Amino acid sequence: MNKRYLFLVLIFFVFSNAFTQSVIINHNCTDLSVIPESWIDSAKVKLKVTYQHTSHGSQLVSGMEAIKATYGGVYNYTSSDYGLDSSVFFNDYGMPGAPDLGHNGDLAWKEATMEVLNDPACNRNVVMWSWCGGVSDNDSAGIYAYLNAMSDLESTYPNVKFVYMTGHLDGSGMDGNLNQMNNLIRDYCDDNNKILFDFADIESYDPDAFQNYMVWCALDGLNYDSTCNNPWDGPNWGEEWVNANPGHAYISVLNNCTQCAHSSDPVEARINCVLKGNSLWWMLATLAGWDQNIISVDETERLNTISVYPNPASDRVSITLPGKNGASVVIYNLVGQEIVSQHAMIGQADVYIDLSALHAGLYFCAITTGGRTITKKLVVR
Repeated sequence: MNKRYLFLVLIFFVFSNAFTQSVIINHNCTDLSVIPESWIDSAKVKLKVTYQHTSHGSQLVSGMEAIKATYGGVYNYTSSDYGLDSSVFFNDYGMPGAPDLGHNGDLAWKEATMEVLNDPACNRNVVMWSWCGGVSDNDSAGIYAYLNAMSDLESTYPNVKFVYMTGHLDGSGMDGNLNQMNNLIRDYCDDNNKILFDFADIESYDPDAFQNYMVWCALDGLNYDSTCNNPWDGPNWGEEWVNANPGHAYISVLNNCTQCAHSSDPVEARINCVLKGNSLWWMLATLAGWDQNIISVDETERLNTISVYPNPASDRVSITLPGKNGASVVIYNLVGQEIVSQHAMIGQADVYIDLSALHAGLYFCAITTGGRTITKKLVVR
């Protein structure tokens, strides 16, 4: 079943250092609003990130900076430029010694990583490197050199989370070398339970995710051509989407995005950085322990909609109950008919509900626990 479940997630408190399945951050991970703020805070406490990149990789940081400028509060974070600074959350340009992941099997980035991690003052537990054109001109031998080097680092530093990345779009489309090499990285990460920030996939979709612009030979600046004849002179999906959605929450973030390397002209193309900043927070919250497929009853009721993002492996959603007081969970359609009902006994921490019977549309989810009922909207797409 290929459904997408969109709820707004309530608060859930768990942390795990180990991932039993791959963490794939792609265009399904761009909605900042579904991430509970408690997990943004948790990421800033539990994680110490070091990130090395050139211009394309800066898009993630530009997005985070625009989010910080727009919302402040929980999205404020400490950072430093160039080299190791153990006092901050985010070391930008944190591994001097190589500019990025390089080209054709160059492993200078690996040496730079080890130099930083071997520093007695190093407290970094998340390492990220980005590509800058190095996938487009690569071959399978160069990609496997990268993958093997990452695996070696994981074995040498088991307490560090290493983030894999794909290369940025170059207009070569579905059959181009870039996509073929990116697919090698994707398949490896999926098969071996790795953490992947799918850079190319994020810039292949607008926030509505109806069209994969990569197959229309999209470029890193978001221009595309559905005939793949000349994407350089084609329309720009960022401009199209922004003009069609002038009241969307992303627009205020875009207006605070002062730069977005390779995606600054037209200014609407800076939505690329907004989406990547959102996705970076999604990834960091996940690494801190957030599971978007688990819901927890939040007694503050700050949100009106429950949210879980698509888990293609399962149609089950787990609701973690506070205090193990037992609960009933009932899903109703718009005319009040009961569609799904599940109960948890006292002492039971979780209740699982099966959403496979739900068609696309709006429903209501009533959670009764401790003599109190909370009703939330549930949208199935």
